[in-house]
Amino acid sequence: TEVCVQTTMREANDRGYECLLAEDATESYFPEFKAAALAMIRAQSAIVGWTATTDQVLEGIANA
Repeated sequence: TEVCVQTTMREANDRGYECLLAEDATESYFPEFKAAALAMIRAQSAIVGWTATTDQVLEGIANA
């Protein structure tokens, strides 16, 4: 999460994509690193992207 996923989201954001991370669909060897990465993604009014659980993503799709 703190390396590949976060880097991919930043790169996509730099290219104009709106990003959403299903936070419980990622993992890390170090839980504190994952927590920090999620906090950085959400920081500054979600400048990199948003996070949600897979249940929230599925609920959003169902209600679309």
